[in-house]
Amino acid sequence: MVVLLIFPVIAATAVGSVMVNIGGVPPDALGWLQVCLGATLLAVAAVMLTFIPYLVKLTWRGARTPDDRKVLDQLESIRRNLKNPRRLLAALVALAVLGGVAWTLPGDQGLEPGTIYIMSAQDESGRSGARRILVEQWNEQHPENPVEFIPANGEPDTQHTRMAEDAKPGGTNKADIYLVDIVYMPEFIHKRYIRPLDDSLRQNANQDGDFLRNVLRTCHDMYGGGPGLWCLPLNADAGLLYYRPGASPHPRDWPAYYRSSVNAAHLVDSESLTIAGLEAIWARNGEIVNADGAAVVSPDGAVDFGEAGWAGLRDLVAAYQGKRVDKDVLDAESRGISEFKSGRTPYMRNWPVAYDALRGDGARPFEVETLPHASVLGGQNLAIANSTDKPRAAQALIEFLTSPSSQLILFQIGGFAPTRSNAYTYADRPYRYKLREAVSSARYRPVVLDYPRFSKAFRKGVLQAVRNGGKIDDDFRRDLAGSLGSPAG
Repeated sequence: MVVLLIFPVIAATAVGSVMVNIGGVPPDALGWLQVCLGATLLAVAAVMLTFIPYLVKLTWRGARTPDDRKVLDQLESIRRNLKNPRRLLAALVALAVLGGVAWTLPGDQGLEPGTIYIMSAQDESGRSGARRILVEQWNEQHPENPVEFIPANGEPDTQHTRMAEDAKPGGTNKADIYLVDIVYMPEFIHKRYIRPLDDSLRQNANQDGDFLRNVLRTCHDMYGGGPGLWCLPLNADAGLLYYRPGASPHPRDWPAYYRSSVNAAHLVDSESLTIAGLEAIWARNGEIVNADGAAVVSPDGAVDFGEAGWAGLRDLVAAYQGKRVDKDVLDAESRGISEFKSGRTPYMRNWPVAYDALRGDGARPFEVETLPHASVLGGQNLAIANSTDKPRAAQALIEFLTSPSSQLILFQIGGFAPTRSNAYTYADRPYRYKLREAVSSARYRPVVLDYPRFSKAFRKGVLQAVRNGGKIDDDFRRDLAGSLGSPAG
């Protein structure tokens, strides 16, 4: 296998170097085609080169770990797909485009030397190591700017606290880049924890139209409406409906699947309960925030649920009636994957990364469909720390990690929901079009400066209603308005 890889690398490098070495700007269309094809060969050689050391090791010791088997499975998948003429043609066209773009990009514009530190939560690409593959590619191309991660693990609130403590003026200020959950973007922008991107240094600005519109919007100042682009989206997220054969792929409404799902098995005081509540309200065509994430407030200054909103909230409370908060479950989504794998329930609402976790030897069959209502939009954005002394290097890394080719790798290998349309087109994951539909139609959570405050206030009201036999506290609407920055008078 290694020999078969080395010879194409040598050949691609030699031929590609000759083809791009024409001197000056190509004189005609044929010259541009030559340069694009040559750049494509060099790009392919560079990618293949990153796998040679690993494959040498794999050849000597065999496939001993799940990571090893994952790589071999991916290579076999690529081999099978390229036997299809249509897929081969599509791959060649994609590589030609990416190769041409790579050739025309400006080089390192005086990147500041030194390690680039990214503060991030746990890498959910897990055994596939999709993010690790990208970082290793960057490190090989930029030895003066190696990447290291600073972990900010834990529940979302804990992750947020660690990042804010590092980012604030007078904080530890160790990170150059933050991988920020989209719900915290208004806070990080307003408090100037991060800095806007430098338009004069943008390398892929002409490809911003490839980003999904609602996803890229989270990189703007949605709260204050100020100008500029503050970050770029690394991955999106939207809920999908996982179901067992025999269960209806199109349940009529939220209660039809949720009450018999693993999600309703445990009452957990975490962000997953807030997400379930928002989606239950939207399923009834209710709103507590509008399509832009702004609070819907009644004349008395309290949150205006309306009849539809109250109906959705009652659905949520009914799904958990009689249950106590399960303090032993810290990660509701991971617990749900484990229980769905056991076959106890016909449905599970979860994120796209759950797909690979449900597969494997001896796994029970399942299918994937869009939810019968709008999903909450999730995702993470890469933002430059305001305190960094390497802003140019940090921006170059962000552009690399969010480029079209990087998005394809993150989706195909890691299972992350892409932020770019082309990744859905060229990947061969069977649910890709359903996922694109789910992400494109997903809705924003409240766009506020203190999102944890809203989430806690919302969950407090829901939990009180569950304990009180479904009765919702009279002060709930006013407390919620205060958490949304619209205090009731």
